[in-house]
Amino acid sequence: MTPTYSVLLAAISAATFAITASAQPAGAGPARGPGARPMDCAKAKDKVRCESLNKDIEACKDKIGDEWRRCMHQPASTAKFIPPKARDCSKARNQERCAAHTAALEACKDKTSRSEHGKCMAAQLPVATQKKI
Repeated sequence: MTPTYSVLLAAISAATFAITASAQPAGAGPARGPGARPMDCAKAKDKVRCESLNKDIEACKDKIGDEWRRCMHQPASTAKFIPPKARDCSKARNQERCAAHTAALEACKDKTSRSEHGKCMAAQLPVATQKKI
């Protein structure tokens, strides 16, 4: 190599080192451990669940890896589920379907969560009739 190229290569190496060294923060940054950060629950749809997750995040902040996952994957509490009320079937267009829906609501009124209620309703309601072409 000619001396010009070696000087140029040395200058580029020195400049690259200087740029990367100055980009590194000096001193310790904010003390943040691994894991999730608490959320702002003001805009959350389900504020109870958000607050519960924030409590779990706080409780699990010192754990890492699989231990953190086990700690965080506890079932989050939700707001009390209130099943919908039965409709007045006298004004319905399809009274048979309305009556079936009311009977399914009555059978599923003791379910405590939205997902349990949905599964129960799906099991209770008859399969919709196929459209004829």
